[in-house]
Amino acid sequence: MSTAALEPLRRNARLVTRALSADLVQVSTPDGVLGHVRSEHGAHLALRGHDPRSAVVIGSYPTVGLALEALRQRGRSL
Repeated sequence: MSTAALEPLRRNARLVTRALSADLVQVSTPDGVLGHVRSEHGAHLALRGHDPRSAVVIGSYPTVGLALEALRQRGRSL
């Protein structure tokens, strides 16, 4: 399957969010955890990985929606 063929699947992935604390949200699809969004200093960090303590920062965004979209586009963490 090519990358182009994956794009519509990623765009249509249903995201589920679960607040773990006041500044940390877990982001998943029905298939598994994509990562987390941490709010700090007015920015929203998109973290890829199952455990937020060892997750990799993939970007800093001005809104939660943009951070969620970044995780959606990255696909499922291993």
